[in-house]
Amino acid sequence: MVAAANAGRKAAPPGLRLLTGRGEGKDSAGRPIPETPKFDRVVALEKPADLSPDAAWLWDRVVDQMGGMGLLKPIDAPSLEVLCETFARWRDAVRKRKDAGMLGRNSQGIVTAPWVGIEERASKEFRAWCAEYGITPAAEKNLAGAGDGNGDGDNPF
Repeated sequence: MVAAANAGRKAAPPGLRLLTGRGEGKDSAGRPIPETPKFDRVVALEKPADLSPDAAWLWDRVVDQMGGMGLLKPIDAPSLEVLCETFARWRDAVRKRKDAGMLGRNSQGIVTAPWVGIEERASKEFRAWCAEYGITPAAEKNLAGAGDGNGDGDNPF
């Protein structure tokens, strides 16, 4: 059996490792902490014009919250678009399930409706994207110290 490359707990961000480390650029185990890339940070990202309405709704909320904390980079736009459209796909499937129910009919008889599977898959994908952006309560702890929105350029965390 081959282990997944990303199995196990994700490493803490370098800034957090510095805060909890031994000082002088070392983590709590005394290992050197590599420098992080110096990405340009932005307060807002240009919203794609072709986002679906539900995706546009989420885009505005994410950009408002994360941009204010100094957590957005211009390169984040494509992944944020996927996050938002995944949310929109989930919401569309939920509406369909509420309107038409969980069961459908095909040549085999009564079966689970296809939109139920779409809802479940989109929910899992959305949860994974939320973890990347620190949107769930459990993932939010990974953003601790990542940016406080006060504009203090001397604080790298």
